[in-house]
Amino acid sequence: MSYVDFYQPGVPAQIDLPTTSLVEMYEESVAQAKDKVALNFFGRTTTYRQLGDQISRAAEGLLKLGVRRGDRVAVILPNCPQHVVAFYAILRLGAIVVEHNPLYTAREFRHMFEDHSARVVIAWDVAVEKLRDQPVDIVLDHIISVNILKEFPSFKRMALKLPLPGLRSQRKKLTTKVRNTITWTDLLRNRPIKKSHPRPSVHDIAAIQYTSGTTGLPKGAILTHMNLHSNARQGEAWMPETVSGKEVFYAFLPFFHAFGLTILLLFGVLKQARIHLFPTFDLSLVLPAAKKDPPTVLVGVPPIF
Repeated sequence: MSYVDFYQPGVPAQIDLPTTSLVEMYEESVAQAKDKVALNFFGRTTTYRQLGDQISRAAEGLLKLGVRRGDRVAVILPNCPQHVVAFYAILRLGAIVVEHNPLYTAREFRHMFEDHSARVVIAWDVAVEKLRDQPVDIVLDHIISVNILKEFPSFKRMALKLPLPGLRSQRKKLTTKVRNTITWTDLLRNRPIKKSHPRPSVHDIAAIQYTSGTTGLPKGAILTHMNLHSNARQGEAWMPETVSGKEVFYAFLPFFHAFGLTILLLFGVLKQARIHLFPTFDLSLVLPAAKKDPPTVLVGVPPIF
């Protein structure tokens, strides 16, 4: 008996390897899905057309900051619309995404930055000060700070401004004032990148994903566009009943973890799904959303279920 005998009916033993990069993958979804909702963040939606435009503008902004093919760009964000845009904008330039848990301590960041040597960072504003608290051998040319509240629906932003102790505490956890950074808003003010700007090949490095470090210091796993595009196609093969443009994904597994990255950020975009973004798993957030727009693809780990 082979392990293939335990596959669900309809799941193939092999798939054809992709011949295009993740850039072509998301561009195809943008072109086909257009005005369908790509992202839902607490009720505020972004269409695939809008997502493609933001990716293009962010890519141009990064290009102006000197990011080039093969450069490493650190991403320190929870699940939020800016994370999706940043991930694909970096790839659009042929640069390499280096994902980080935004809750890491300054000491944990130190090891990884000394290892990958990224000089441009896209970071949640509440994590920025931990990047300041680094030894002189870690040189950062640019820090792009992200206020995730900017993507909240206007009524939720207004509610968080109310002078109530509980709301003040919640707001403090979600955003803080930072100095000497480029804001995400400014980055998106750029014009879209030229369509003729070179795209990466399927064999180029797309990401460096760090292990958890449970048996020592975290180690960076080097992943090509073929590796990750194949993972997305494996998801498609493993869930053959999913229909492009019809699915609703709930993304509470973090994108900085390989599970959330491959199944939600990659497979979800490949399937032109409506992706509900949650910065963390919280039943008080997930259940009300599920009453309004039930998930058709729910990916989690045992404690969540």
